Amino acid sequence: MPTRSTGRPSAVLIAFATAAITAATSALLVAPADPAAAAGGQFSSATLIQLNISDVPALQATAFQGTYGTAQSPVVGAPDDPGDFSDPDGVLNHVRIDGAMVTRTSNTTAKAYGQSQNSGMSLLFHEDPFLQIRPQAGGVSGLDTYAECTPPPVGPYALAYARTSGNQIEVVGHPVGIGTTELDVTGAELNEPGTLGDSRLTVTYLPHEIPTTGGQTPGVYQAEAWIDVTVTGVLNDTAGHQVYSGPIVATRLGEVHASCREATTPTPTPTPTPTPTPPAPTATPTKTITPTPSPTETTTPTPSPSETVPPTGTDTPTGPPTATRTGDHLADTGTDGDGSGPAAVIALALLAGGLAVVGTVGLNRRRHRH
Repeated sequence: MPTRSTGRPSAVLIAFATAAITAATSALLVAPADPAAAAGGQFSSATLIQLNISDVPALQATAFQGTYGTAQSPVVGAPDDPGDFSDPDGVLNHVRIDGAMVTRTSNTTAKAYGQSQNSGMSLLFHEDPFLQIRPQAGGVSGLDTYAECTPPPVGPYALAYARTSGNQIEVVGHPVGIGTTELDVTGAELNEPGTLGDSRLTVTYLPHEIPTTGGQTPGVYQAEAWIDVTVTGVLNDTAGHQVYSGPIVATRLGEVHASCREATTPTPTPTPTPTPTPPAPTATPTKTITPTPSPTETTTPTPSPSETVPPTGTDTPTGPPTATRTGDHLADTGTDGDGSGPAAVIALALLAGGLAVVGTVGLNRRRHRH
């Protein structure tokens, strides 16, 4: 076999990338084939082939996804389902059935089961086998998967197995066993001798069984089984340059389910009652308090004594002017009203003084004239 180019990625990097690609590719086939599986209750289902081909121009492979050979028994007591092989997805454009095949389900009060069998098949690229399930020399058995459950009161019991019996799986003519297998292949083995050189394929072959005991398991209500085969690759041209790295094909063979759980009615989630929003508070008008005006204290002025000026032009002196008081007495000065308080005495003294001054002024005027 030709020596690989030293420009290739290291084995560690290839292994790491291949593992990641394998996990991602396998995830495409995880969903159960039977939608009743998500609904619960007693049912069974079976699917012969689920196929996912990646877009790989180096192998002249175009993307494809499809399912072939299905059966379902979601109703207890309904007739068995012998399988639907009408192929609406066109899987048989990529797969050749090389022998007998069975896809069957049943669901009774005694038990529910799903079964898938095939004595041989080939996944074709350019009409040449790329992935095969084929019997060994002298072998007569084929791929066989089975899942069964027994409901109460006899059960619960469950049984599952996935096996190839005397068959074996081959990829581009190389047999592979359970687990992961690295294959060094040539461009000729990949049916592309003019464009591809030495390359590497990674094949993962994993049977799946629940329960895993291989026999009737008490206390278990559900069973399932299938076989997953995925192929990824690092493809190089004839000069040793990498032209592709990634998934090539993933297939799930013989996926079967059986469940004997009682159907459960989901408890409706109560719709929360919206809490009414309290009305926005109305602003209380501010009470305007008008201040009561303070009473104005009215002060009655004390009348000033009237001054009588003697008429001018007469030589006859007149007597001293008489002070005239308004009313019977002076304005209230805060005494008891009899005019004998200190304020009254002072007022009288001032009045008398004023009269004396006026009289003196008058006499002086008269003397001056003479």
